[in-house]
Parts: sequence; C-alpha cells; structure tokens
Amino acid sequence: MKRKIRLTVETHQLLVISRTKGSTQGWCGECAGDVPLVRPEEAAVLAGVSPRTIYRRVEAGLVHFAESPEGWLLICLSSLLDESRIESTPMRP
Repeated sequence: MKRKIRLTVETHQLLVISRTKGSTQGWCGECAGDVPLVRPEEAAVLAGVSPRTIYRRVEAGLVHFAESPEGWLLICLSSLLDESRIESTPMRP
C-alpha cells in the first residue's frame, strides 16, 4: 500500500540595502510618488536575475524607471518588488 506525503516548505527572506551615501529617493511618475530608486545592477541582485533581464523588464514596461540628472537609469524599487512577487508566485491549477 503506497502512502502519499505532502511536504510544504515556506521560506522568508530579508534583504537589507545599506549605502554609505544614503538611499536614492526620486519621483516615479507611474507610482505618482517619491520612491526608493536603485541602479539596474542592484535591481538584478534584488530580483535574483541578470542585469540584462532588468533592462528587458524596463523595455517591456514591467518595472518603472526614472533617469538621474546625469542620464543614469534608475529602477523604481516599489515596482521591482511588485514584479518580483508576481514572477515568484506559483501558478495554481
């Protein structure tokens, strides 16, 4: 007689970003608010993907972005976290 065992694993992760110059805050037009902004390389680490994937998500409109006065691309952390939650949510049958 075979028995089925269902095993559920729940994980939690805490990530702390610390900068010597303080965090970058900026306006996100999509969020209509002042939000934390991160560089694409930092966004990639946070999302667990490559920087190229972050650029693809920007191009596809999946994450919000802003440009610094110097022309650097900055990713809206709020939209990145929302997108990452969507990507990591398993599809239910």
